[in-house]
Amino acid sequence: MRIYYVMEARGRRCHVLSALGVDVRAWSRLDRRVREWRRRLEQRHGIPANEELRLSDPHCGCGCHTQPALFKGMQVVDQGLRVVEDFAVETGGVQVINVCLNMDDVSHHRRVALDRLFNRVNATADREGGYALLIFGQEPDDTVVRTYERLRSHNPVPVRAGACGDGWHTRNLPIDRVIVGPVFRSPDADCLLQAAGLVAHALLRREEPGTSEDADAFAVLDRALNRRASRNDPRGGGQKVNAKLGKKKT
Repeated sequence: MRIYYVMEARGRRCHVLSALGVDVRAWSRLDRRVREWRRRLEQRHGIPANEELRLSDPHCGCGCHTQPALFKGMQVVDQGLRVVEDFAVETGGVQVINVCLNMDDVSHHRRVALDRLFNRVNATADREGGYALLIFGQEPDDTVVRTYERLRSHNPVPVRAGACGDGWHTRNLPIDRVIVGPVFRSPDADCLLQAAGLVAHALLRREEPGTSEDADAFAVLDRALNRRASRNDPRGGGQKVNAKLGKKKT
C-alpha cells in the first residue's frame, strides 16, 4: 500500500497536481529524513519546521522579492527534492505522480486534473497489486470528494481493442484501488505534504513561460518519478505542456 501526499500549484498558464507516493513499509524512514532536513533549515536559515514552504510567484512584478531571497528559495527547493530523489534511489520506497495542464487549453482544468490523478494512482496500485490512500494538503474540498465518488462508480476509460490493438473502445473501470476517500490535512502539520508541495512548485516553475532555465529544480527528480503513470508523458504532464507553450522539450 502507498500513501500519496497531494499538493496543488497554479500559475498564470499552468495547473499542477503532484502526488508523493510513499510505500507504507518505507514511511517511517522517509518521514524521519524529511523532518531532519526541515530541522536543519530551521537551524541554518530560520525557516520554521512547522510551516508550509511557500515560494514567491516567479512572475511577480511588485518588486518585493529580492534576487538573493529568490535564489535562496530555489536552493531550498533543490535540497528538498534531492532528499526525495536520494531516498528513491536508496530504497525504491517513494514515487511521484504529476498532472500538469495548460489552463487555456483545458476547460474545467481542475476537475480534469483530479480525474487524471485519481486514475493514474489507481492504475499504479492495480499494477502493484496494492491499494492507495490520498491525503490532500488543503481544506476539505467538495470538488475533490465529488470527483472521487463519481470515479468510484462511473469511470469511462478508453482501452485498446482489436486483434492488433489498433482500435479503441470505452470501459467502465472504477477506481477501486483508492480506498477510504480523500483525506484533508494542513501542510503546516505534515512534512511529507510540504515535500509534495516542493515537487508541485518545481514543476510549475519548469512549465510556466518566461521562467529561466536555471530555475529548473524539477530536473533533480529522476528515479523518484513514476514514468509509467502517464503513457504519453513519462515526466507526468510537463513535456506536453512545454510543447504547447513553445519551450524546448527535455
